[in-house]
Amino acid sequence: MQKDTEIKNDYISDKVNDFVSKVGEQYGELLLDELFRRLDNTISDFDTEIKELFTNLKKDEDKKQSVIGLIRKGKTVLQSDQKDELLSDWEIKLAEKEKEKG
Repeated sequence: MQKDTEIKNDYISDKVNDFVSKVGEQYGELLLDELFRRLDNTISDFDTEIKELFTNLKKDEDKKQSVIGLIRKGKTVLQSDQKDELLSDWEIKLAEKEKEKG
């Protein structure tokens, strides 16, 4: 597994080195620094977006599991006035608290 990761890292490193040498030869050090700055910002933005995505995914999964638990207990999880809309997060949490007490 680690060898596979090393192979991927070497491939990426080789590709970046190829691009850097081409850019450095054609445009000089100043533009190369700008390229690295933009690359760093892109990676940072991507990392932030992925973390937010997984955080939201975890929240959604927790809500889904709560709804499934309530359904198993025979609780209503749909709003009475709108047949296709689930209860809000706070209503689900309230129903879970009631479930724990009862």
